[in-house]
Amino acid sequence: MTEESEIYTYLRSVSCCRTCCLRFLNGRAEDFLNVEDGLRKRSISPSITDLPSDDDCNPPKRIRENVCVACLGVFDSGLMETLLDQIRSSSDFKQYQCQGFTSSIFLPIVFHLRQLSLWIALVEKFPARFSKDSSPPDVTVKDAFKMVLNRKLEEALGKPFSVNGIAINILFKYAKEDEEIRLLEKVKPGLFANRKANKHCRKEFITRNAFEKNFTPSSVNVDQYRKHISVPPMVQDDGILLEKISFTGPTIFLAGRYNKISRELSQTPWVIDGKRKMENSVQEIMTSVIGPYFGVPEDSLIFSSSGREDVDVRCLGEGRPFVLEIPGAFKDFLEESAAAEMEKAIDKSKQISVKDLQLVDREELTHIKHGEEDKRKFYRALCVLDRPVSLEVLKALNTEEPFVIEQWTPLRVLHRRPLLPRPRTIHSVKAMACQNNERAIVIDVVTQAGTYIKELVHGDFGRTKPSFMSIIGQPIDIHALDVMAIDLDWPKRLRR
Repeated sequence: MTEESEIYTYLRSVSCCRTCCLRFLNGRAEDFLNVEDGLRKRSISPSITDLPSDDDCNPPKRIRENVCVACLGVFDSGLMETLLDQIRSSSDFKQYQCQGFTSSIFLPIVFHLRQLSLWIALVEKFPARFSKDSSPPDVTVKDAFKMVLNRKLEEALGKPFSVNGIAINILFKYAKEDEEIRLLEKVKPGLFANRKANKHCRKEFITRNAFEKNFTPSSVNVDQYRKHISVPPMVQDDGILLEKISFTGPTIFLAGRYNKISRELSQTPWVIDGKRKMENSVQEIMTSVIGPYFGVPEDSLIFSSSGREDVDVRCLGEGRPFVLEIPGAFKDFLEESAAAEMEKAIDKSKQISVKDLQLVDREELTHIKHGEEDKRKFYRALCVLDRPVSLEVLKALNTEEPFVIEQWTPLRVLHRRPLLPRPRTIHSVKAMACQNNERAIVIDVVTQAGTYIKELVHGDFGRTKPSFMSIIGQPIDIHALDVMAIDLDWPKRLRR
């Protein structure tokens, strides 16, 4: 008999199911899906279920099929069918229009305890194959179960497994878990005394991380362990129970570009001391249209963008890239026609317009969140002087040579930003006189992201150096400001 056959026979003799035997024989996904083939590949006949006899004259005893001591029956075919039926027929599940699914399995911590007992037994029985100093010798119950479940769910639901799909959350319970787990306190009483004394410990009797750290064959006194806990695990009459199935929509990400046309609109809700300062915002106009499509409350959507403009600043040109994080979505897709309808509905606000609405992967958010200060921003400012614009003023301002300014946190934002000096690069400045107003001047400026343009113009009482005021040597103020372009070619262009 081969070593694998001996291990299989031993595990069956202590009431391990065939699937769990394969777990301790390093089974793979296809093995758990077809257990008999998995055993045959290891030259094990699935019919080997008899205990070896100590006396050749006496026939071997027949193994009594009990609840598996390792998985407590979680691999039972009846339980799997019940699970699939409940998911298929669930009215909650049918509310979701998701193209794919993922699964989350929550198993009692007692599985770790029973694995440990089997591990100790195998180390003693097969020391050449199993080591107390190695990592756990099996494919975990959870991993093996998910391999089987996900394949069966694909067949039952007609949907592919996808990490971005609807999450099917499955919770199991075991009636005697607390009774069995609390025996660990007798094995390592000092550990639990320390946990009780530590205010930062969780309320659970023991966490999975704490178990894996403190309970392995090499970290416990096996003799002490055996005094209180059965090695191999005890057979139980009752096994695992399916307690609850719930569903969670995926978190999806919707990207696009927006133009802000109004000079009386904040980017996000502007509330101070519980009072709204503006009736609406860029974010709220978007979410009021987009949230209902995905079945998510408007205030649950999380808005991010490549920078921001002030209430009285327009954002023109190709627009500002943004992304909406949509948790718990009831759809994980966006049809092109639906995206176009969203854009039209948002445009009707007459305050903002959006384009290029599309779903993006989480990994693409790096475009928004990283390297912000390395981006360039293009602005056009309408400024006013106390006297007519002169050729000397235009020459002083116009430059294609980059220069660095130092900006202390502006007075107008000091209530929400720390007082810090910020060096910023001004890449170029182009100034043009206005024909219809001799004291007006239009200035196009290309800056490093994060530059306060208003303060760059008037100096903010000397807090920005140099400023346009200090460069031309006379007072200058800003009348209107527009964002003309943002140096970020993302997301991809659509529906041109």
